[in-house]
Amino acid sequence: MLFFYLEKAYASERVVLLSAPSDIWYKRVYLIADKKSWMNYENFTVQIGDRVELVYDFPNWYHGKYDPALNYDDINGDTLEDVLVVLNNDKAGIGKPLKDIHILNQIQDPYQRFEEAPVEPINLTINRLVKIVKHENIVTIITCKMKYEVDISKYNFTNPRKPYVSMETIEYSLENGALIGTMSAYVERDDSVYGGLLGHLTIAYFWDGKMYKAKSVTFKQEESEKDESYLSGRYKEPY
Repeated sequence: MLFFYLEKAYASERVVLLSAPSDIWYKRVYLIADKKSWMNYENFTVQIGDRVELVYDFPNWYHGKYDPALNYDDINGDTLEDVLVVLNNDKAGIGKPLKDIHILNQIQDPYQRFEEAPVEPINLTINRLVKIVKHENIVTIITCKMKYEVDISKYNFTNPRKPYVSMETIEYSLENGALIGTMSAYVERDDSVYGGLLGHLTIAYFWDGKMYKAKSVTFKQEESEKDESYLSGRYKEPY
């Protein structure tokens, strides 16, 4: 029924970009879009189950390059399975997230309805929960009252300057049904466009009844090339 519907309505321009399989027909999820070129997709639809009336249209979603992601799991903890879609937005621009996250929460009613739920923008999360500063050879990263220190003299960084968190590197995943975001922390350096990698920030989200909001951020340090025995993720006691 699904592919008959697609062929009839959209012919060859309409494609199933991803699907979440299930042995139960009404739990199968399909991510459908107009294929504009080999790497550009627009005008998205999320179809729940094999009956074509259970569709949700998102004409403003866009995807380009790399692989999208589709998950069907209970994300907000209400025992109902929700839909997670992660698209790649290569049009975002420098300094902006290259991943667009979309979550459809299933509503508690007999009609299996879904509603798109907002996710806290990553720039607001960083401004709210992360502080990163440099003093001489020490970069200090403070997240949720946890204080990490990175001695950048242990790395082969050429003329390291301002440290920063790269929103462009954000990746989303589900771990035991919980929404997780991962991104990188860098220090500017003369010999690299991307900077010197200090480590990775992990963001844990929760559903506050209105949006998926970051509740905690932790940091894990990248091992230095000079001294691989240097402990990764060293942190001091909460201040």
